[in-house]
Amino acid sequence: MGKIKVLTDKVIQQIAAGEVVERPASVVKELVENALDAGAKRIELEVKKAGFDLISVRDDGCGMTAEDALLALTRHATSKITSTEDLAAIATLGFRGEALPSIAAVSNFKMITATEGALSGVCIDSYGGSPPEVTLCEAIPGTWISVQNLFFNTPARLKFLKSERTELKHITDTITRLAMVRPDVSFRALSQGRELITTSGSGKRKEVVELVLGKGSVIPWIEIDTTGPLGRLTGYIAPVQFARGSRNFQTVAVNGRWVKCPLVVSAVETAFKPQLVRNCHPVFFLELVIDPKLVDINVHPAKLEIRLSRDQEIWQFIYHAIKTVLKQGSQLLTSYANHESKIDNNTTENPAAMLPALLKENTIPYTSIIQTNQSDSGTGIWAATSDKVNPDYSEQLALPISTSSWPQLKYVGQVLRTYLVAEGVKDVFLVDQHAAHERILYERIKKTWQQNQIPLQQLLVPQTFTVTEKELTLWKEKKDLWLKAGIVLEEFGPDTLVLRSIPQIMSLPAAITLIQELLSEEPGNQDKLAWEQERHHLLATLACHAALKAGQIMTADEATQLIAQLGCCQHPFNCPHGRPTLICLSQRELDRRFLRRLT
Repeated sequence: MGKIKVLTDKVIQQIAAGEVVERPASVVKELVENALDAGAKRIELEVKKAGFDLISVRDDGCGMTAEDALLALTRHATSKITSTEDLAAIATLGFRGEALPSIAAVSNFKMITATEGALSGVCIDSYGGSPPEVTLCEAIPGTWISVQNLFFNTPARLKFLKSERTELKHITDTITRLAMVRPDVSFRALSQGRELITTSGSGKRKEVVELVLGKGSVIPWIEIDTTGPLGRLTGYIAPVQFARGSRNFQTVAVNGRWVKCPLVVSAVETAFKPQLVRNCHPVFFLELVIDPKLVDINVHPAKLEIRLSRDQEIWQFIYHAIKTVLKQGSQLLTSYANHESKIDNNTTENPAAMLPALLKENTIPYTSIIQTNQSDSGTGIWAATSDKVNPDYSEQLALPISTSSWPQLKYVGQVLRTYLVAEGVKDVFLVDQHAAHERILYERIKKTWQQNQIPLQQLLVPQTFTVTEKELTLWKEKKDLWLKAGIVLEEFGPDTLVLRSIPQIMSLPAAITLIQELLSEEPGNQDKLAWEQERHHLLATLACHAALKAGQIMTADEATQLIAQLGCCQHPFNCPHGRPTLICLSQRELDRRFLRRLT
């Protein structure tokens, strides 16, 4: 007798159910998406014991006849597609005909449905995949599905599920993401009678995004609505100051379908990268509308994962769209500060929103920040090898300060030889002197880079570096980039590079450390976007090495002008590596900590 045997229908059903129904949240997703496909405008979800005891979904969609309802519990029976050609242009959320039979196979399943104008409804019961029982009953138009005792006949699956608390979080996550994708539908979700989410169905997406992603915070959302050759990108992104430590606050939809799409996330995070703190992720909801023929949804039965063709073009489109709207960040934060002051003049929820300008002058010469007694030891603020700075360069670096946008502050002092303290009308600011100076230098260097005017200082005694073959290859790949930044390195034998000039803002020790760090990096690729990222990284690293360090003492004039110059920056709230440059302690917060007020 042969070893290969045909599986029974029961085993086949449970294998299929294992792919579609991973956990209670999977059931919620499938049932709600079916309701949306049915044209529902109101969906009610109720769960008990995180869905293990009960998952109930009621909708006001088109409902089904008795014939269709019975077929809906048959594997691979669907109204969504009829041919292989339909797979190339799927416009519905469901299409595989697997969800309902898979759910019924691992639960006690009940469905009551009725169409508009029908004399009666249809009631279907199925217990653990048993043949369905069909009866007529009273029902209003729409569909109600009850799933009880989930996984009662598959104890192995139960063993691998998490706690009720974790599973309920997955359910909440699922229903809230679906609500953001469809703001035109009213959602109401309950757990043990407790409300999880309720939306109005008004069609105002921002309203739902604020409810779900804002979590009670007042966030100055940046709206995006960009159209390109391949499609349209819409949604809302939070400014970098509201980044989170996980990606749980990111939602992507493609053609009206909530999906997990690493390509979209990668494009967004790359656009944010110059401003993001390490291990932080931007908060956003984005929907991409493109030709369905460019989307492969038939990747996994759960229909969460997708593939995109012309992925590089789509990535570039999203990246540049996000990059463009992020340029509005500073203006939005200023508007946000004004909005906050109207709400409560005694508090500042967003530290960056109240960044001061300390001086009334229209411009501040950047040379005044530079100490006149600099040495090669790198103890000066810029620690340049020359006591003087090119006057033309200084003139280029003087930027206007907008006295109308920034409130006056009084510089108080330096603490821990690292942080600068400034006092506002009702707030105290702490400025990280290294991060602030790094941001200032980065924007100045970038400006002179764009003008091809980075001033150099030629070394009287060139410095040599012994390099490995890998380091030599890296230098050959990036030498043009480094040269434009003012690092003049030349090949001097088979394993030696000689340094002849460095940027004028750097001391020689800092330049040597910078070059050693750059030579230790991994080679990159050569496309345009990668080159832009390389440029940012190079200029940010150069600014970091040239900036004053923690532990260096500053005079009152130097500190005052450093903070004022920070206020001139395009992105003053973070260093180019993403760390914050300042934090704010509001009077309200100080009063609360000293128990002067209870809230």
